[in-house]
Amino acid sequence: MINIGICDDDLNTCTEIENLLAVYCNSHSIKVIIDTWYSGDNLYSYLKSGNTLDVLFLDIELLGKKSGIDVAQDIRNILCDNDMIIIFISSKSSYALELFKIQPLDFLIKPITPALLEDVMQRCMILYERNNCKFEYHTKGLHTKLFYKDILYFFSQNKKIVIVTNKKETFEFNARLKDVSCIVPHNFILIHQSYLINLDYVSECSYEYVKMQNGDILSISQPYRKEVSKKIMKNEWEILKQSC
Repeated sequence: MINIGICDDDLNTCTEIENLLAVYCNSHSIKVIIDTWYSGDNLYSYLKSGNTLDVLFLDIELLGKKSGIDVAQDIRNILCDNDMIIIFISSKSSYALELFKIQPLDFLIKPITPALLEDVMQRCMILYERNNCKFEYHTKGLHTKLFYKDILYFFSQNKKIVIVTNKKETFEFNARLKDVSCIVPHNFILIHQSYLINLDYVSECSYEYVKMQNGDILSISQPYRKEVSKKIMKNEWEILKQSC
């Protein structure tokens, strides 16, 4: 079940998007709950109360105290929700630079056509499935699962693999890092024979090391440097394309 929100102060726009979503989800057999808000203040109150959304269609020029950009920044910076897929909608096309740090999936110009919505929902579902995909492993006789989106990196230590998560937790299991690297999503890359990192959590990168968002600094070994540089640039370009 996917929870989708629509926030726009124009009733007609909300109705149009809701109808298009209903058609798309029905034709692709996607179970969905769609909720609508007409102000950023009401939407933020809903989210601040502990409610969550998987996908949000958010108008930038909202009336009231909070604009769409204000709401999106609060979602990312105050509520610390980096998983919600945000799709901005607007009647203007001059916000690209302001939206970059928010990392929206797309920026749609009104009116929203069926073709536009079809395209953005296809990409949305790919991202949604990736965000909800889990890494499975066995440890101490238990079968355990972790969301890939919660994993910062794997590293090998004393014939064991250690998983470092964004929740400041670590988990161990027996395996070879090379084998793990063959089954993880494409946003995970080897930077060293001992390190397998999630590109989404890289905050800083040089030719010799990467700094992860938790502050850990990991060395990039010589054989991997060219490929790591290439993949990090590709990942940043994909984020930039989503923001423009």
